[in-house]
Amino acid sequence: MSRTISVSEIAQIAVVAAIYAVMTICLAPLSYGAVQVRLSEVLMLLCIYRKRWCVSLIIGCMIANLFSGIAVDFLFGTAATCIAAFLMLAIRKPLPASLIPAVINGLLIGAELRLFADVPFFLGMLGVAAGEIIAVSVIGLPMLRAAQKSDILCRLIGMPRRPRQNSADSVS
Repeated sequence: MSRTISVSEIAQIAVVAAIYAVMTICLAPLSYGAVQVRLSEVLMLLCIYRKRWCVSLIIGCMIANLFSGIAVDFLFGTAATCIAAFLMLAIRKPLPASLIPAVINGLLIGAELRLFADVPFFLGMLGVAAGEIIAVSVIGLPMLRAAQKSDILCRLIGMPRRPRQNSADSVS
């Protein structure tokens, strides 16, 4: 069943794609290479809520990878993000989903670095996977929990609101 996409949804996709691309490019020393921590990857957690966020992050990654210095990163990196995003959407649970980019990017970007930058596969895989765990799991998960306290962000992102804990409940 086909559904039309609204102008508002297209704008949201474009904004998230732009945020990802700009963050990655502006933090370039951290964003590319055998040891990378793409802070923009915290946005990958949006993928567990709506397919549109998968699309926006794939577009943002594609744009950012044009600046990586390795021409094929446009293909390898975008493919890794595409696979990771849709696996995260299928899993839909924040903690296990947060590990998917580490596995997928570690393998694919590790292979890319081996083939095109002469970085030993295991070293490239570990460097990229560690950076993904730092960005998505260590930094991203607490940010996601904080965002769940905002009604506005919950509506915009499409995520469930985290129930507030009563002060009386937290004392006992």
